[in-house]
Amino acid sequence: MKKKKLSLFLFIDAFGWEVKQRHPDFLKGLIVDSKPLETILGYSSACDPSIISGLTPSEHKLWSSYFYDPQNSPFKWTKPLGLLPNFIFNRGRVRGRMSRWVKKQCKFSGYFQLYAVPFKELLLFNYAEQKRIWEPGGLPRGESIFDRLSREGISYYAHNSDFSDEQRLESLRAHIEQQRIDFAYCSLGKLDGLMHAKGNDHPDIGNLMQWYDDQFRQLIAAAEQHYEEVSWYIFTDHGMHNVTDSYDLMSDIQSLELKWNSDYCAFYDSTMARFWFKNENARSKIFQCLENHPLGRILTEDELKQQGIFFEDGQYGELIFLMNSGTQIAPSFMGVKPCAGMHGFDPDDPDSKASISSNKPIPKTITKIQHIHSLMLQELDLS
Repeated sequence: MKKKKLSLFLFIDAFGWEVKQRHPDFLKGLIVDSKPLETILGYSSACDPSIISGLTPSEHKLWSSYFYDPQNSPFKWTKPLGLLPNFIFNRGRVRGRMSRWVKKQCKFSGYFQLYAVPFKELLLFNYAEQKRIWEPGGLPRGESIFDRLSREGISYYAHNSDFSDEQRLESLRAHIEQQRIDFAYCSLGKLDGLMHAKGNDHPDIGNLMQWYDDQFRQLIAAAEQHYEEVSWYIFTDHGMHNVTDSYDLMSDIQSLELKWNSDYCAFYDSTMARFWFKNENARSKIFQCLENHPLGRILTEDELKQQGIFFEDGQYGELIFLMNSGTQIAPSFMGVKPCAGMHGFDPDDPDSKASISSNKPIPKTITKIQHIHSLMLQELDLS
């Protein structure tokens, strides 16, 4: 006997509108409607909480992963590691193992990576996503779809971030075949990883999209076999740019001869630099260095507010400098060398646009990634 209804929300990380346009055969014959969506300036750490809550980062309080907070840093115990040479920890496998170890020591349940943050600087920062956001109570402020599902007593599936894409899809299919759920949210990350490594138009992307196509067709067929009504949405949080250049922005700031953590502190993301100031001299010198920089721009308060990433207390930075699209900060606290592909550039760029596709008409009111939350509520008859 078939169960009544299943709503599937399938997330392919970095499956932006431009990437989708280059793969028109993806789920051909099944997709009824598709459209681009506006993303939010930042990374998945900002976008994903907005998708599941309908809130902006200013509202749910998650934007970039790290922020300056030496008094409350959960990493103070790592101070002895700062005495060791950086080359020991700069290898990817070593940093991966260290990330898992630090996460365990800090008792974080959310997504966590050390990236290339120097250990001698780590104890000056706090970490935003300490809790797993894919479950009730995961957001610092506001309610996610998982809070609502739990409160309403609706059976659902949420992916396990420690699993591979193959394992996540296999687990979801088992839940579907056992008719254990009425709603599913499954995030998949292989495309994002591939494009970081090879860019957004590498031939290998076509092979991966064909794999996703095969997997989704099997998943949808299984759902239709066990449920009377199946609605599905395939969407993402942002697109991906090809990296055409890199720049050592840290050296520009270091040349100002200001003292780290006495005059200023900074966090160097892949596409942004965020600054906190101890005195007006440091603020003035760094502003003058960056205000007419040929490779980026300082974001105004109006821009930050328009994007929903303005924080009155300067939690994520008192000055935000955004690189020109395609130019990555390298070295940065996220990596020593540039990637082939990167996101987190200007949201108005075509390559930044997110996407959504469905077997149903998508309402005209769905224009931004945070609007996906209202689709979820609509599917659950909770709007």
